Amino acid sequence: MTSNIPKHIFVADTIRNDIKSGKLVDKLPGERVIAKELGISYMTVRKAIENLVSEGLLLKIANKGTYVNKHGKRKQTFNLGFFLDDQIKDSISSPYYSLVFEELERASIKHGYSLMFFSNVDELSPARLSSKVDGLVVSFFPRIEDKILDIKSYLPVVVIGNSSADKSIPSVILDNFNGIIAAMEHLFALGHERIGFITGLLNSDIGRHRLNGYTSALSRRRLPCDETLIAQGDYSYEGGAAAAQKLLALPDRPTAIVCANDTMALGALKIANEQGLEVPEDLSLIGFDDITVAAQVHPALTTVAAPIKALAEHAVDTLMSLIHGKMPRQTHIALPTTLITRSSCAPASETTAAEAFSGFVEPTDVR
Repeated sequence: MTSNIPKHIFVADTIRNDIKSGKLVDKLPGERVIAKELGISYMTVRKAIENLVSEGLLLKIANKGTYVNKHGKRKQTFNLGFFLDDQIKDSISSPYYSLVFEELERASIKHGYSLMFFSNVDELSPARLSSKVDGLVVSFFPRIEDKILDIKSYLPVVVIGNSSADKSIPSVILDNFNGIIAAMEHLFALGHERIGFITGLLNSDIGRHRLNGYTSALSRRRLPCDETLIAQGDYSYEGGAAAAQKLLALPDRPTAIVCANDTMALGALKIANEQGLEVPEDLSLIGFDDITVAAQVHPALTTVAAPIKALAEHAVDTLMSLIHGKMPRQTHIALPTTLITRSSCAPASETTAAEAFSGFVEPTDVR
């Protein structure tokens, strides 16, 4: 090293040369490792790397490391992205995800950012996203894990709904398990024991944890888990209606049904009405999410409320920390849910229970 060259410039030049020669192609060694190799102080190496980050030659991602910026210096867009997997029926127009998008947009605006929506999985690539957004909130499902791993080295990413297997990716999720436990305990307190459950998609933590909440609640009460009382749903209105039709066709139908979301509960309500069952007199019904229409239908739906505003604010705040190269205050956040009791649940009367176990109520054909 020439004595009249500042040490941090020497370090920066060394890293540049290593990138040009192909010695460095992806993630850099730790700053202390570089300092030891070059016989220079750790703080000098840090200053050199910060300068190269400012130049756009390197990308420094909080809690992940420093990478060679293969796409060159990226112009700040002041846009955030929200990706919703297209396996969600109705996409952004669904009652739940429209609320999520609205709250994410509000939280983004507070930071001076706009929010862009993506749903095509082909758009999940650094080349397509890096010129459009500065960071990405992903409503995550395991099937896109590889896509998220590709993006995270180039763009800050926060997942919501489900956690990634890569725990270095921050997440904001709901306490789905205890939300269903609360719903079941409410029905137990009303005297219900034969309770049906309409699941969500079971290829993710959300669906599995809500189903586990149902089976665990039965186990805690030492009640049998009757597989015939579990019907597969897909979070859609039509899926809820089809699942409810199966449950209500049982000779010993349930006296109450818990649904993995409100939209399916509304589908179940439709089928109950068409079969001449009164809710809540003949059938108690509970949903999950507390979408706007849950309080507007008759009877108003008892539901497990998801703290959508808090979920959005935590996700955007975490993303902004990553964008500015800071460590988030919390990397993984699980938000508690709240049971909202309305008019769709009532005590399990002796008449209802007797009809249920005798098969007295005959379901009508729904076409």
